[in-house]
Amino acid sequence: MKQRIGRIAPFALVAVFTVVVQSLSLMEFLPLPIALLIGAGWAVLIGLAARWASHRPALSAWAEDGLVALGCVTMALFAFGGAIGLLMLGTALDSSSITGETMVTMFLPSIPIAITANVPTELVIIPGLLVLGWRPSTRRILFITAATLYLVHRIWTYLVFAPDRLDFAAAERSTAVLTKAEKDQFTAALHLDDPRWILNLLIFAAFLLSAFFSRLREVNSPSLPHPPPTADSCGSNAPSYQA
Repeated sequence: MKQRIGRIAPFALVAVFTVVVQSLSLMEFLPLPIALLIGAGWAVLIGLAARWASHRPALSAWAEDGLVALGCVTMALFAFGGAIGLLMLGTALDSSSITGETMVTMFLPSIPIAITANVPTELVIIPGLLVLGWRPSTRRILFITAATLYLVHRIWTYLVFAPDRLDFAAAERSTAVLTKAEKDQFTAALHLDDPRWILNLLIFAAFLLSAFFSRLREVNSPSLPHPPPTADSCGSNAPSYQA
């Protein structure tokens, strides 16, 4: 029973994470049942791919460390890029000559930046690491922490922030100088007091800390013990190392 739970647990987490995040993302464009089906299909695909890699020690180690590095990059882009964007927009609204057209023009580039950071993180990085890193280790704790925080972040975004910001991005542009009331409307629509940057930094910190527990270093270090596979190693034939 314990071995079965150890094999199933990472795939269950991947399924929940992927189905929820992708359903929230796709239901803006597709009926909910289809969005759920696509999310479930991707969860199965990425789970099987990660399991296949986990049976190949060298490939698994390279893939795990590579996904950690990529996660650091995407979350740094999201965390620090988002924080700078909020500061720029907030400062722009303090100007006495700012127009609606300028505000929209400043805001629109943040959409592709957010997509660039989110898509690989939620489709590949976190699901892959939950499977590849599922062994008793500090890394597993950090991966689960990052996944949980990211899931909260995406739910929060899609339910609270995304509709207002997308409506703002599609709003009619105006070359007239913004009045005090209009500035207040922009502040509310842009959520310039957005506290999600705290979650972004925490997720980035989890990825960054996990980089100090390199899987490649464990595999290649002759000084580390080589214990037999455990029940928590997803049924992999590869040896499990403590981080």
